[in-house]
Amino acid sequence: MGIFEVDMIFAKRLQQLLDELNINQSELGRRLNVKPQSVQGWLKGVIPRMDKLEKLAKLADRPVYWFFMPYGEEDNHKQVINVINQPKLTGNKQKILELLDDLPTSDTEQIIRDMEQKRDFYRRKLEELLRERNKPA
Repeated sequence: MGIFEVDMIFAKRLQQLLDELNINQSELGRRLNVKPQSVQGWLKGVIPRMDKLEKLAKLADRPVYWFFMPYGEEDNHKQVINVINQPKLTGNKQKILELLDDLPTSDTEQIIRDMEQKRDFYRRKLEELLRERNKPA
């Protein structure tokens, strides 16, 4: 899938969100604290910064990746989403919790800091890639 396709998928998903919420571009801009022109750009395929993507995801009550998921693939992800939404943890998540329970608090806190750093690293990389893609040619 090319960059143009991803941009258009995002724009279509954003329009779907507007339709589902029954709001216009100005209202979405107000809710996200951005100018309506920003929303208009997004609907033309400009990808917003990660902080705005996260706000959109929260507003949509969907994960960020939903905005980039091609139509028709929702069914492929339902099983994954069902597992995530289950209150009981399974597999590696349960194993991680069990391991953390056996460690001293200081080690657990260090592991959490390390994981947060790794997450932040990937978020920065994603923002960097999005910025590069949105640069004028």
